[in-house]
Amino acid sequence: MTDRTPRPVLGVFLFLSALWTGALLSFAGAAGIVLRASPTRSDGGLVNRALLDVLDVASLAAAGLLLVLFFAANRGRPWGRVARGAALRLLVIGAVAAFVSLYLVTPEMVSLRQKAGPAFETLASSDPLRKAWGRLHGLSSMTLVVRILCAVAAFVVGFSQVGRVASPAEASGPAGTDPAVTAPEESA
Repeated sequence: MTDRTPRPVLGVFLFLSALWTGALLSFAGAAGIVLRASPTRSDGGLVNRALLDVLDVASLAAAGLLLVLFFAANRGRPWGRVARGAALRLLVIGAVAAFVSLYLVTPEMVSLRQKAGPAFETLASSDPLRKAWGRLHGLSSMTLVVRILCAVAAFVVGFSQVGRVASPAEASGPAGTDPAVTAPEESA
């Protein structure tokens, strides 16, 4: 039998994972626009850095809240074994990627930019500082892509649990009755 009872915790999980995905995709799409629309690339970089810092903190918060929601959803109705393992791994990987971006990659990028000073934009592409910054920018982009994939996959895994067939042990309520199927007794 399919359990079609409303599960608000799962709904909140899906909403938050979709919101997280949307925020990540919005930043990915807007970063280039910010750089092109800014008076200088340096100004655009400052705006993008501020946005990325907020996005990194929001990603850590989203992954943490999704983990809490995951555990809450599994108390009331356990997810399938594969979905449980996938969701846990995806949320931890997404949180680690946000942590790496916020506390390791971005501060190092800022440090390299400060070492170069105002002349950073004029450095040759063969300059060691420019090369190191480019590698870090690649890592930053990679952490963003990893988070996007984790957020999308977390949504898909959560959505896969919406119409999941409940096992008899999961579906039965007190005294072996299924509260979703059993109609309330009418008073005579």
